[in-house]
Parts: sequence; structure tokens; C-alpha cells
Amino acid sequence: MIFKMELPPLLKNTLLDFWNKIKESLFRVPLQFKIIGLAVGLVALFGTVTIVKVHAILVSNMKLLLKEESLSVARELASHSKEYILINDLYGLTRLLKDIHDSRPEVRYAYVVDSYHEVLSHTFSGGFPGDLLKNENHVGLNERTVPLLTNEGVIWDTFYPALEENGGGGVHVGITEEVMQHQISAFLRSLLMHTVTIMVIALVLSVLLTLVITNPVKKLLGATRAIRNGSYESIVGTSSQDEVGELVVAFNAMLQQLQQADVDRREKEKLRKEFLQRIISTQEQERKRVARELHDQTGQALASIMVRLDVLDKSYKSGLSEDITALKKSLIEEMGAIHDLARELRPSILDDMGLVPGLELYFNQFRERHDLVVEFVEIGMRRERADPGVETCVYRIIQESLTNIIRDSDKIKYPTHNISS
Repeated sequence: MIFKMELPPLLKNTLLDFWNKIKESLFRVPLQFKIIGLAVGLVALFGTVTIVKVHAILVSNMKLLLKEESLSVARELASHSKEYILINDLYGLTRLLKDIHDSRPEVRYAYVVDSYHEVLSHTFSGGFPGDLLKNENHVGLNERTVPLLTNEGVIWDTFYPALEENGGGGVHVGITEEVMQHQISAFLRSLLMHTVTIMVIALVLSVLLTLVITNPVKKLLGATRAIRNGSYESIVGTSSQDEVGELVVAFNAMLQQLQQADVDRREKEKLRKEFLQRIISTQEQERKRVARELHDQTGQALASIMVRLDVLDKSYKSGLSEDITALKKSLIEEMGAIHDLARELRPSILDDMGLVPGLELYFNQFRERHDLVVEFVEIGMRRERADPGVETCVYRIIQESLTNIIRDSDKIKYPTHNISS
């Protein structure tokens, strides 16, 4: 049976929020610091793992070496101390132990015991420590090496029998770890200094690398912002031949295409404006011509007919007087309508005095014609005249708007209309 352990919902949500915050923080870190942090972090991680692994290997090998060295020194002393023990030459035995102790710095002590575990000779200058005799747990003539934990650290104590016929006497040698620990520490410090040196080199190289990578990227970012603001002149220069250089070349090619597209767009917009202006100008000229013809030719013809009707009315005093009067009334109305139509087609005041006087005149006529209250408020239009095309467009827009109001409304329910210009 397989048991699946699930985290509590609160702890799970907390961990997810914490992880999301870490990801957001990493995403906000600039690219330059990401590259530097990655390079230095990898070197630091590799150096730390290497130092820890080397330390563990060195300590393990040190223990084996000290154990073997302790046994080797004890075997050597045992072979040389036999004749001193046989003739009971304690002075020579002590001198032998001192020579070994002085010539080998890793040898902390050496002493010889007889078969009764009595110390015959030793290398301790301040007296033999009695606690060492408590470790006399060997049996018979068996050699053995054990680590002893002392106030000076770990000491590898080796017993080796010296005289087999004496029933157990032998030599004790204690090898300290202090000397080799100092050597290991010195080696690890040297390894640490090399790691720090490599980290500094990696830092310098990563900074140079980030400058090579991020400078074109920053230039591309600035050019992109300029493009967003409507400027297409930010050509990015680079001497790199790698992927970043290819990206810059592609960006410059795209920018040149955008420049050409912007030029084409501006030319098309200019042509479109010129075309519209020509259309508007043509329409207005046609309106002006029609208005002039209505006013000059048609108006004069109707006025001539009106004069002749007056003469006819005065000449004939018959029953035709009422018909002539009705006809004259119709002619007067038509002449007024033609006059209004000519004025609406192209008011001369718009050309002579500008937009504001033209609108004021139009609103006055609109009020009289439709019996509506229309309020006109102009703001800052009397200081200087706008482009004639703009004035014509604004005038036509307002004219069309009011015409649509009259045409599309069955009944005007709103007596007042505010129009601001």
C-alpha cells in the first residue's frame, strides 16, 4: 500500500505565495545582475563543493596515514628497543625515544612498558600522565591502534610488542593529528584563495560580458521606446558578429522599413488631404457659382417678371387683379427662397469676414425660419481666422447638424440648443 502525504492547504498556499514572490523578484532583476550572479554563483558553488569534498577526502586519508604511521613508528621503536630492554639500559632507551620524538614532529609521545604494565621509559618532560595507563586494554602480544580523544585533540595510539618472550611488554607511540590538520588547513586556505581569485576573475569577465550583451539590448530598448513615440531615426550601431549583432542588424533593417513606411504614409496622408481639399474647394466653388447664378440670373429674371406683372396690374383693371396679386405673392416667396438657397449654398460673409460672423448670421436666420431658440457661444475664435478649408468644414458640419434636427424631428420638444465653437 502506498501512502501519499499531502501538505495542509494553508501551508501549501503559503509556500506557493512565497515561490511566486521569489519568481517575481527574479523577473524584476536586471539582465546584467542575472549574468553576474549566475557566473559568480556557479564559481562560488563549485568552489564550496570542491573545498568540502577535498576536506572530507583529506581527513579520511589523514586518518589512514596517521594510523599507518603510528604503527610504522611503533614497529621501528620496538625493533630498536629490544637490546636496551634486555640489558636494562634505561638511559639508552630514553635517548632512543627522545630521538624519535624530536625527529618526527607528528610524534606526540612514546613510552615503553614491561609485562606488568610498568612504564620503563617515556618522552614526557613534565611527568608521565597516569590517564594513559587506563588505555592498557591490549591482550597478550597483540598489536593495536586506537584513536584517543585528549585535551590536545585526537591522538592515534599504537601498541607494538617489543619482547615476545617477556610476555607482553612493548612500545606505545602516539601520533597527533595537529600537524596534519595544520597542513590540511593551509591547503584548504590556499584552495579558498584560489577560489576567491577565480570568483574575482569570473566577476570581471561577467561584467565585461554583460556590457557586451546588455549595451546593444539597452540601445534596442531605447530605440523601441523612440519608435513607440513616433520617431524612426534611432539606428542602433554595433560591432558584434554574434546573435546579438544579428539581432541589431535585423532591428535596423526593420527600422528602415518602418521609416520608409512612415514616409509613404505621410505622403499618402498629404495626398489624401490635398485631394480632400481639392474636392471641398471644387464643391465650394461650384456652390459659389450656383449661388451667383441663382442670385444674378434667376433672381433678375424673376424681378423682371415682377416688374411686368406690376405694369400689367396697373394697365388692366379687370377681374385679373386678384390673380396677378396671387402670382406676385408667389414670385416674392420664390425670390426669397432662391435668395435663401443661394445664401446657404455659399454665404459671402463666410469668405469676407470668417467663420464666427458667418455662423452668427446663419443662427439668426435659423431662428427666424424655424422659430427656435438657438444659443451660439464662441470661445477664442475671434483672435485670428483659421484655414479657409477648416472654416468651411466646421460651417458645413453645423449646418448639416441643424438641418438633420429639423428633418428628423416630428416635433421639437427642446426649445433651447447650446452650440459651442
